[in-house]
Amino acid sequence: MFFKKSANSKAVNNAYFATFVFWGVVLFINSICETYNREFISNSRIILVMGLAIFFITEFISIKKSQANK
Repeated sequence: MFFKKSANSKAVNNAYFATFVFWGVVLFINSICETYNREFISNSRIILVMGLAIFFITEFISIKKSQANK
Protein backbone atom coordinates (compact mmCIF):
# COMPACT_ATOMS: atom_id res chain seq x y z
CA MET A 1 0.00 0.00 0.00
CA PHE A 2 2.68 2.50 0.94
CA PHE A 3 5.12 1.63 -1.83
CA LYS A 4 2.60 1.17 -4.62
CA LYS A 5 3.26 3.23 -7.75
CA SER A 6 0.67 5.95 -8.09
CA ALA A 7 -0.68 7.36 -11.32
CA ASN A 8 0.29 10.85 -10.16
CA SER A 9 3.97 10.14 -9.46
CA LYS A 10 5.11 12.90 -11.85
CA ALA A 11 2.88 15.42 -10.07
CA VAL A 12 4.19 14.29 -6.68
CA ASN A 13 7.80 14.55 -7.87
CA ASN A 14 7.13 18.10 -9.10
CA ALA A 15 5.59 18.96 -5.74
CA TYR A 16 8.57 17.45 -3.87
CA PHE A 17 10.96 19.54 -5.93
CA ALA A 18 8.97 22.77 -5.48
CA THR A 19 8.78 22.21 -1.71
CA PHE A 20 12.49 21.42 -1.48
CA VAL A 21 13.39 24.58 -3.39
CA PHE A 22 11.00 26.67 -1.29
CA TRP A 23 12.37 25.37 2.01
CA GLY A 24 15.94 25.75 0.78
CA VAL A 25 15.43 29.37 -0.27
CA VAL A 26 13.54 30.32 2.89
CA LEU A 27 16.09 28.70 5.19
CA PHE A 28 18.95 30.34 3.28
CA ILE A 29 17.33 33.78 3.54
CA ASN A 30 16.60 33.09 7.22
CA SER A 31 20.25 32.25 7.88
CA ILE A 32 21.43 35.42 6.16
CA CYS A 33 18.95 37.53 8.14
CA GLU A 34 20.01 35.91 11.41
CA THR A 35 23.61 36.86 10.64
CA TYR A 36 22.55 40.51 10.77
CA ASN A 37 20.25 40.02 13.80
CA ARG A 38 17.05 40.47 11.80
CA GLU A 39 14.06 38.18 11.51
CA PHE A 40 12.69 37.00 8.18
CA ILE A 41 10.42 34.26 9.53
CA SER A 42 10.88 33.69 13.23
CA ASN A 43 8.63 30.66 13.67
CA SER A 44 9.67 27.28 12.26
CA ARG A 45 6.08 26.06 12.32
CA ILE A 46 5.14 28.76 9.79
CA ILE A 47 7.91 27.59 7.45
CA LEU A 48 6.66 24.00 7.78
CA VAL A 49 3.03 24.88 7.09
CA MET A 50 3.97 27.10 4.15
CA GLY A 51 6.05 24.27 2.67
CA LEU A 52 3.19 21.81 3.06
CA ALA A 53 0.83 24.28 1.41
CA ILE A 54 3.29 24.68 -1.48
CA PHE A 55 3.44 20.87 -1.82
CA PHE A 56 -0.33 20.35 -2.01
CA ILE A 57 -0.94 23.37 -4.26
CA THR A 58 1.83 22.32 -6.67
CA GLU A 59 0.55 18.74 -6.74
CA PHE A 60 -3.00 19.93 -7.44
CA ILE A 61 -1.83 22.23 -10.26
CA SER A 62 0.33 19.48 -11.80
CA ILE A 63 -2.56 17.01 -11.77
CA LYS A 64 -4.96 19.51 -13.34
CA LYS A 65 -2.35 20.47 -15.94
CA SER A 66 -1.72 16.83 -16.90
CA GLN A 67 -5.46 16.16 -17.15
CA ALA A 68 -5.88 19.18 -19.41
CA ASN A 69 -3.12 17.89 -21.73
CA LYS A 70 -4.83 14.52 -22.27
